[in-house]
Amino acid sequence: MNIVFVSLALNIHQVGISDELNRLTGGKFWFIETGYNSVGEQKGGENEFTKRPYLVRMQNGKMGEEFAMQIIRDADVMIYGAAPITFLKERVKTGKLTFIYSERWLKRGLLNLLSPRLLQQQWFYHTHCHGKPVYALCASAYAAGDFAKMFSFKGKCFKWGYFTAVPEIDIENIQRAKRSTSIVKILWVARFLQLKNPERMLQLASQLRTNHVDFLVDMIGVGPEYDKIASAIKKMGLENHVHLLGQVSNSTVMEAMRTHDIFCFTSDKNEGWGAVLNEAMSSGCCPVSSIETGSTPYLIKDGVNGLSFDLGKKNDLFDKVLWLIKHPEEREKMSIEAYKTIRDVWSPKNAALQLMSLCENLLNGKDNFAVEGPCSKA
Repeated sequence: MNIVFVSLALNIHQVGISDELNRLTGGKFWFIETGYNSVGEQKGGENEFTKRPYLVRMQNGKMGEEFAMQIIRDADVMIYGAAPITFLKERVKTGKLTFIYSERWLKRGLLNLLSPRLLQQQWFYHTHCHGKPVYALCASAYAAGDFAKMFSFKGKCFKWGYFTAVPEIDIENIQRAKRSTSIVKILWVARFLQLKNPERMLQLASQLRTNHVDFLVDMIGVGPEYDKIASAIKKMGLENHVHLLGQVSNSTVMEAMRTHDIFCFTSDKNEGWGAVLNEAMSSGCCPVSSIETGSTPYLIKDGVNGLSFDLGKKNDLFDKVLWLIKHPEEREKMSIEAYKTIRDVWSPKNAALQLMSLCENLLNGKDNFAVEGPCSKA
């Protein structure tokens, strides 16, 4: 089976699944990179991903474009990500199996229907894709619902996402090490943006202090809201409870996730997926995650491998965190299950295996789909 993945750039969220697909196809996999003309624009670093043998870069000139289009026409399967619609048009002409890889389309509700790009995609879908083997890989738990509102991909939606590397860790030993301190360590990692709601962590800290909890909140990241949050910490007298760690290396983030007890993910519906949740879970940090993010409904089994909360309910985050603090044994069990969820179900390796199985079933007219995780029905 030959597979081609077409998207703007090969980045940290796509390289894991691409490596696995390249391995499983025996090298019959291509990633066509349609954007990023300069070194500094490529997420993850120029030297890190450009040496992949399956990478085709469009900026290599006209020959590169012609080569890419031929691959698109010849491949048994195409995954279409964030790329110009001309590539999708070329592919659909062939009548071959095609997946459109997408987060939710209606983050702002029906206002998104005013987007020229969305209107163009919808027009093309309804005029050229009906009756053809064009399916959706939903990189958000809310994508299928958005598609349904636009009468798109009926019965053709499958769960998908972003797949981060899964570290090899001794999860039992990590949990034992956390028992050595009475201070409950809470972690938040994100850009300081309004959609990430960093102020919720200060509200949480204030409530925990009022309830005489022995805790520490560490916040990693920078952004437009950083100074505002720093000032609020001083104003609220939370300096001994909330620490701003600024921008740190990815290895430092992963180490923090392994040593903290609880991870809070406070983004709103504008968070298409939120791969930081994958990373926290794969590090054995018990998640308390906003139900509005694209990843939460897919990754979190409430009360089994973490807890979800509702941003619209004023005390919901506090209630869930306090419960975990008061129930350390249950928190530890959830942390272990969180790690297993990413390792066994939402890893690049398993996602690639289940995608290959889905492709084989669709190509052979079968409907024996995965029961859970990537490529199960959305």
